[in-house]
Amino acid sequence: MAESRLFRILYLLLEKGSTTAPELARLFEVSVRTIYRDIERLSMARIPLYSVPGKAGGIFLMKDFVLDRTLVSEDEKLELLSALQGIQTLTDDRQDLLLEKLESIFQVSTSPWIEVDLTDWRKREGQKELFDNIKHAILEKRQLVITYLGGSGQKTIRTVEPFRLIFKKRDWYLYAYCCLKEEWRFFKLSRIRNYHLTTKTMKQKNVLDCVDSSDQVAHQIEVSLKFNPKLAFRVYEDFSEDEISLGKDGCYYVKTVLPEHESLYTYLLSYLDGVEILAPNHLKKELLSRLEKIQKLYKP
Repeated sequence: MAESRLFRILYLLLEKGSTTAPELARLFEVSVRTIYRDIERLSMARIPLYSVPGKAGGIFLMKDFVLDRTLVSEDEKLELLSALQGIQTLTDDRQDLLLEKLESIFQVSTSPWIEVDLTDWRKREGQKELFDNIKHAILEKRQLVITYLGGSGQKTIRTVEPFRLIFKKRDWYLYAYCCLKEEWRFFKLSRIRNYHLTTKTMKQKNVLDCVDSSDQVAHQIEVSLKFNPKLAFRVYEDFSEDEISLGKDGCYYVKTVLPEHESLYTYLLSYLDGVEILAPNHLKKELLSRLEKIQKLYKP
C-alpha cells in the first residue's frame, strides 16, 4: 500500500511539479507525518525533491527530472497507460499532457481501447460540460446550484453538495445532498436544465458516513413479465440470463426487480403490446389506468 502511494505521489509531482503535504494527506487519507515519511523515502531513492517553507511553499520536484524507466515493468507500464486512457475518456483534455509524458518516458505507445460518449442519439449540447462541472464540484468539494425538472414537470432551483456520479440502467445520476430537502437525493443528469458551480465549499463533514453504497435510485419491487418472442433481442439486452426463462409457448418469462418509479411505466410502455405484466397486480392495474387515459386522447 505504501509503495503504491509513493508511486502515485511521484506521478502527481511529475504532472503538477509541486504540491503540499496537507494536500497529499487529504488525497491519500493519511496523516501529514506519514506524507513527510513518504517524501523522505522518495528522497532516499534519489528522487530530487525539495521543500520550501512558508505560505507559498510546498514540496517540489526538480525541473528536468527524468523518471528511471526500470522502476516499473513492461506490464505495469501498459496497465498504467491503459488506466489513464480510461480516465481520460471521462475527463477533460488536461489528462492528454500527462498521457503523452508517460508514453515518452516509458517509450511505449498505446492504442485507444475505450470511448465514452456522454451525449444521446439526439446529440443534445452541454452534456459533456455538465459532466465535467459535476466532476470538478465533487473533487473540489464545492456546492452546485441546479435547475432540476421534477417528475411532474415542475422546475426547482436547488443547491446541492455533489458526492458521486453513478451510471445505472442506461442513465447517469448525481448522488448529492440537497440543501432544499435537507437529505441525500439522486438527480438524473438528463433532468438538470441549468447549473452553476459556486465557490462555496460543502458543509457536510462526514459524507462517507452518510452514504450507503447499497442505496437505490427508487424503491424496488419484484416483477414478473411475459414477452413476445419477437422482442428476444431486447429481453436479453435488458435482463440477465438467470432472470429469463423460455416458455413452451415460445414466449420469454422474466422475473426481476425494478424501481417503482414513474419511469417504470414509461419503460414498460416502450414495449407496446410486446409485454404482459403477470405480477404484481397493482402494477397491472396502474398501467391499465394509464393506457385508458391514452386511449381517450385518441378517441374520435
